[in-house]
Amino acid sequence: MLLGTGCASLGQPAGGLPSASLPSAGSPTPEIRPEVVLCQGNEVSRQALDNPRPASELGPEAAPALAGRGVTAFDPVTWLIAQESSDRVMLMNKLAAPQDHGHGDVRDYMYIVISTHSMASEPGKPVWAVVESSTCTPTLDLGELRAGAVTLDPSLPPAPESDRVALLVTEFDCNSGKNAEGRIDVVKLVETESTVEVVLGVQPAGAQWATCQGNPATPFAVDLERPLGNRTILDAAVLPAREITAPARPGTGG
Repeated sequence: MLLGTGCASLGQPAGGLPSASLPSAGSPTPEIRPEVVLCQGNEVSRQALDNPRPASELGPEAAPALAGRGVTAFDPVTWLIAQESSDRVMLMNKLAAPQDHGHGDVRDYMYIVISTHSMASEPGKPVWAVVESSTCTPTLDLGELRAGAVTLDPSLPPAPESDRVALLVTEFDCNSGKNAEGRIDVVKLVETESTVEVVLGVQPAGAQWATCQGNPATPFAVDLERPLGNRTILDAAVLPAREITAPARPGTGG
């Protein structure tokens, strides 16, 4: 299946000291919808991932999508149904190995969206055609906030005796190559004996016009209740939660 590029590339990480850590007491807490995840902005039910149905089980109204324009030959048994309706089908296939695009942008799935609402459609005659294809990692739906790519700040590596973790957060949304300073919130922080699980959200800049050349990483610190010790730091905004490590260069695989 031919895959396109479905999102802007990430910029190089920026150095410097971490910005403010926890949000102020008056900051609203975003509502997390645990039953829904996002794949490049496409809503996918957790049920579709936890109990996958193969594309070979598409209903009679949606099955013609498999023969749509731009859909190359593939094994429908290996692709799961992420969305299904009479005019839109989204399929996902877990990659044999995650794709590390660098700077914390790691993709676990490839996906394709096939719809009758496309430029290939004809008046009065629905035509199934590919409208989107790329790779993604399922992320929590943070409502008005957006999950970003997260790495450790290599200039301030975590120390066992420290009660602060320095991170770099890269915004996915187009923002004309500017960072996300002042727009990052700690949505959730859970500390256990073995892990520190953090969910960070980026408030959209709200710019009416923005270019998509990729954004620089924004330094951001998270304050802990006690020293880090040997606990693993996890990005819990992605599913499953992934260890946060120092940034990798694109194409290095980690």
